[in-house]
Amino acid sequence: MLLDHLKRLHSAFWRQCQRHCSRRQLLRLDDHLLDDIGIDRIDAQREGRKPFWK
Repeated sequence: MLLDHLKRLHSAFWRQCQRHCSRRQLLRLDDHLLDDIGIDRIDAQREGRKPFWK
């Protein structure tokens, strides 16, 4: 039971870390690449500046 709880916590922490890194990478993309994935600079900034827990 404790081990399952620790695994869930680790998994949640890892997802948050990945989300944080992905959002920071989004901020570094140029406008051409953002256009390729279908978002504009404003949306990229909005998403990229979210706290890691959201």
